[in-house]
Amino acid sequence: MKSELVEKINKLIWTGEMPRYRFLILHRGAPGNEKWIDGEAIEALKNRFLILKDGTMIPIHRIKKISKKV
Repeated sequence: MKSELVEKINKLIWTGEMPRYRFLILHRGAPGNEKWIDGEAIEALKNRFLILKDGTMIPIHRIKKISKKV
């Protein structure tokens, strides 16, 4: 069964809406242990990992928040 988070990310990818969103992730060592990732940097979702265009793999359990850019 797919999680609600996986479904939301897949929908953003399939509809082309990903560039309009950003993701707050747990990033140890960053100020406050948080980092924003722009949706434009995300290439795919595979095996419960966000795959960034630079090859970085982020486990989806590190996603703290998804918000629409203003």
